[in-house]
Amino acid sequence: MDPSRALTFESERFDYRSDLPEESNAGNRFYGKDVAEFLARALALRGVPSDFVDEDWGWLVFATRQTAQDFEVAIYNLSEHREGGRPGANRWGLWVRQHQPKKMLGLFTRRVEVPVALEIYEAVTACVVDAGATPEPWTVGE
Repeated sequence: MDPSRALTFESERFDYRSDLPEESNAGNRFYGKDVAEFLARALALRGVPSDFVDEDWGWLVFATRQTAQDFEVAIYNLSEHREGGRPGANRWGLWVRQHQPKKMLGLFTRRVEVPVALEIYEAVTACVVDAGATPEPWTVGE
């Protein structure tokens, strides 16, 4: 069983049509910065301190150090052509993953993926509802 959880939603609240600035995503120009900003802020208001960063594949919201649970939310614009960098669809995908430290050989600690805690997934889902959208299950890769 995949420990991650994912949802999708449609919203006119977030930009998916304008010209993206060249400096976005190290020049990769993916939509979703405003989704990441909103989600990080909304999670923090729910008591889940979060921040966001651009990645070479899109946008990532992550738990800040003062958060007890180590999680991340990958944000994708799911255009009608299945190409996130092209305008044309107001559909978004959120892929939620969670990690915890694990000792390896009694010496090294590494992060391992674990099932997403219900309270984290519910907080992300509630943020989508706060944005005026209806979250639906999403199979990553659709």
